[in-house]
Amino acid sequence: MSFRPLSSLSKVERDRAAAIVSDDALSNFYWATAVEDLAHGIDNRLFLFSVDGEGLILGAAFGDLSVFSVAGAVSDRDIAACMDRSGAVEVHAPVAERERYQSLAGGRWRQTREMVVMSTEAKATSASDGRCRSLGPHDIDAAAAFYSLYHPETVFAPYMLAMPFVGTFEAGRLVACAGTLAKSRNLRASLIGHFATAEDRRGRGLAAAVGAELLAVLAANGFDTVYLATTSDNEAALKVYRRLGFGTIDRRAQLDLIR
Repeated sequence: MSFRPLSSLSKVERDRAAAIVSDDALSNFYWATAVEDLAHGIDNRLFLFSVDGEGLILGAAFGDLSVFSVAGAVSDRDIAACMDRSGAVEVHAPVAERERYQSLAGGRWRQTREMVVMSTEAKATSASDGRCRSLGPHDIDAAAAFYSLYHPETVFAPYMLAMPFVGTFEAGRLVACAGTLAKSRNLRASLIGHFATAEDRRGRGLAAAVGAELLAVLAANGFDTVYLATTSDNEAALKVYRRLGFGTIDRRAQLDLIR
């Protein structure tokens, strides 16, 4: 039993997967983005049907990091397949089952935090914030250096800048950034994240500024719903997201495993 890329699933299997995720907004969004990305040649999603076929584990591979979430009921054997994945692993599990997942992770378990899933509507604005602009291919080096310095645990890839990303520059230096991590044109929905601010520029409202600009850019590009996720211990981020209009729609246990 192993994870398979979307490109290897038959039509019958794809129909079954779509039915399993249909009752969960976020899982349905993950599925939709996988289907649309595959149409553009991106095949980095991973799928594993439960032993009884009633549940599904959805994964995504980002370099050395694999992120998994669960839809429907899954067995210990199914969960163990996530825990056996090489490299860094992040598993999003039902809060009520955190101890079960931790036990199955064994010696690879590092920590479990509460993940807060939030949502809002993309909002168009009458005027752009003059401090912010969309990033493009010419900003790849600046963005890579920025995340390496101020958000080293995150995964950044050049293709992300086209999804889009928004940043604030001061004297030619990128000092705040946030961007789109996944999107579904069919659902008119997107997932944003990678909020970060240079240490010497924090407390000046830059995170809220790039977030508001990003929501405006997404609205202008036809997106209605915007998701994001953070952890409940990140109080500063939660304050910014609520200011931007995000409300909590779900809570999950985020398990981080060592390599």
